[in-house]
Amino acid sequence: MIQFLSAPGRGPTPETECEEAGEPVRRPYDLGRGRRRAWTVLLLVALVATVCAGAAGGMWGRLVSGGFDASGSQAVRADAYVASRFGGGEPQLALLVHSGAPVDSPAAVAAGRELAAGLARDPGVVSVISYWDGRDPLLRSAGGDSALVLAVLAGGEDQRVRTARRLLPPLVGDNGDNGGPRVEATGPAWVGAEAVERSQRDLLRAELLTAPLVFLLLVFAFRSVLAALLPVLVAAVSSVITLALLRPLASVVELSMFAPNLTTALGFGLAIDYCLFLLTRFRRERAGGLDVAAAVDVAVRTAGRTVVFSVVTVALVMGCLFAFPVPFLRSMAWAGIAVAVSSGVVVVLVMPAVLLLAGERLSRSGPPVGRSRDGRAGDSAGWEASAGWRRFAALVCGRPALWLVAALALLSVMSLPLARLQVAPIDERTLPSHASSHMGADRIGGELPQQSPGTMVVVALPAAAEHVTEVGAYAATLSRLPAAQVVDSAAGRYENGHRIAPAPMAFPPGRAGTWLAVHAGVDPATPAAGALVSALRAVPAPGGTAWVGGEAARFTDTTNALLSAAGPAVAWAVACMALLLLLFTRSLLVPVKAIVVGALSLGASAGVVVLVFQDGFLAGLVGMTSRTGPVDACMLLLALCVAFALSMDYETFLLARIQEEHLLGVGNRAAVERGVEQTGRLVTTAALALAVSVGALTTSSVGLLKILGFALALAALVDATVVRAVLVPASMCLAGKANWWAPAPLRRLLPHWDLHGAAHPNRGSDTATATALPSPRVLR
Repeated sequence: MIQFLSAPGRGPTPETECEEAGEPVRRPYDLGRGRRRAWTVLLLVALVATVCAGAAGGMWGRLVSGGFDASGSQAVRADAYVASRFGGGEPQLALLVHSGAPVDSPAAVAAGRELAAGLARDPGVVSVISYWDGRDPLLRSAGGDSALVLAVLAGGEDQRVRTARRLLPPLVGDNGDNGGPRVEATGPAWVGAEAVERSQRDLLRAELLTAPLVFLLLVFAFRSVLAALLPVLVAAVSSVITLALLRPLASVVELSMFAPNLTTALGFGLAIDYCLFLLTRFRRERAGGLDVAAAVDVAVRTAGRTVVFSVVTVALVMGCLFAFPVPFLRSMAWAGIAVAVSSGVVVVLVMPAVLLLAGERLSRSGPPVGRSRDGRAGDSAGWEASAGWRRFAALVCGRPALWLVAALALLSVMSLPLARLQVAPIDERTLPSHASSHMGADRIGGELPQQSPGTMVVVALPAAAEHVTEVGAYAATLSRLPAAQVVDSAAGRYENGHRIAPAPMAFPPGRAGTWLAVHAGVDPATPAAGALVSALRAVPAPGGTAWVGGEAARFTDTTNALLSAAGPAVAWAVACMALLLLLFTRSLLVPVKAIVVGALSLGASAGVVVLVFQDGFLAGLVGMTSRTGPVDACMLLLALCVAFALSMDYETFLLARIQEEHLLGVGNRAAVERGVEQTGRLVTTAALALAVSVGALTTSSVGLLKILGFALALAALVDATVVRAVLVPASMCLAGKANWWAPAPLRRLLPHWDLHGAAHPNRGSDTATATALPSPRVLR
């Protein structure tokens, strides 16, 4: 990039790539022309951002809610088959109607039938079953003053949520002023509709709350308002470009409504990191005596290399989410990869141009030229060096074994709760207790306990009309299974192997097959529900084929799919990180150490998430008055994946500084101490800014967002403090020369990063060796 901004002409002469007879050739640098080209770059970026903003505006209507079930699983196929073929299956809406009178009174019957008929007329509703149609006792409360209306909605999960958002607001609540009954609602579609509405409102509030706080933090870190605006600019441009890239993709694959939020959060975090990397290196070179153009050159060729590796790292780590057959996780993978690449490209284009144009102002906002952060003249450690971090690094490196054991013990203790992790499907429990769908579910569970959320659909294929007897025998067998309370079928209602009632209206016999509903008194997230799903699938069905669907079956299939894909996903992430760090450091030990340390950090963060959200320990810190119970697996996986990507971001930054000191001939301990000294404040600032930004999600009323915000904020803080400040330097001090060892044949195959090239002509002789200009050549 800096080569484009430079041009033959007048002025000082930084070194170039051209070499004659093995010696670098110096050519004049026209600063005026370089600045004109910088303005051209910025105008082009602004033009692209404007076009992308217009293109991204049409993406919001293409985003979908949900997508947390495994695609193509047996349960998903079963539910889709029953809904499309029979208009039945698990209802997406459950309305508890309080008429103010006995449900069999004429007024209650008229009101209930009118409500059911109104729902049935809507094009988004496939079928409606109400107590007043067939007087099914399972749909009437024990007190006899309320009854259920169940609706099966058309389309996929997103279409059902949109239908619920359109239908229910006029119905839910007290309609007594119009002479209507009081209606309480719940069901997957209404839970999703409320979660969408609350998420959008909470995310907007969180961004408005954290924006001024993060900006003040950046001003304090950068010591300049202009410098603090750079990450904001980069994040905004990269987010807009990412959304524009995702728009055509949304026509091909399902993109979650949370994708823009991940784009904003991850893009902002990466923008802070990358701008910090380049700006601090630029200021360091200016403090060492380089002019603006030469300092920009060095910053791009050193910190820019770290940025490129970080972009590839984040993209590859986010790519491991493609291994999971869950639309939500795959859409997050697309968003993460797009925003990582966009952030890297925007930083490489914008930062050199801005530094060339405003380098003098950005330099003046730091300490005086030629002085380090603690004021020592002639120290080339750079303005980013911190006396406090230097003393702490010396303390850790003085007794590395003790600090290593202490850090490992702390992370191990934090990881212990992870052993009792319980996962659960997304239901009304992700919303606060005062949410409409949550209150409706609690009321139905109290008044109609037989209508458990664990109802499952069993599809028997092909069960024709003349095989009703076989269907009855099959239903009787299913009703004898543990946890199966009642089985409804075309042959009748069965309990404990006996027919206790005629066939409900919802089960007309047909020659295209038939279906059965198993009412189970177990929570879908419990092992008992999983055991029942397995038992149902093990029973031979009429026609030889049976599909089991419903919430419990979908959760079981999704959990199994996540567990099956976890191995390939982890292998992909580990292999990619090992290869990249091997190329980056030319070492065998450092990649292994980085992966192990990253795993320990993630385990500690996940353990604390379980402790807070599942066990309820200190739950008040995140606005919870009681424990939420099991944790959603998809959101936890997403949080850990993003946290691992960002941790590798910090790792490459720290390793780059240690490696540079090592290649300059500094001893191992001194290199580690200087690396921590020069990066500790920067990594901590970046982690703190990210923690403030995403930590605001813990104020959300939606449990999913609380988990995501808390997990990311905690992981960033743990990684920037315990890991980067203690675990990494202690382990590298103990490893000594082994840190940079690799077999000779392997080293000959690896690219050589020349980080200690010839001294820059504009640098004084006292600092030429310590901060030499690196060469961008990849291969020696």
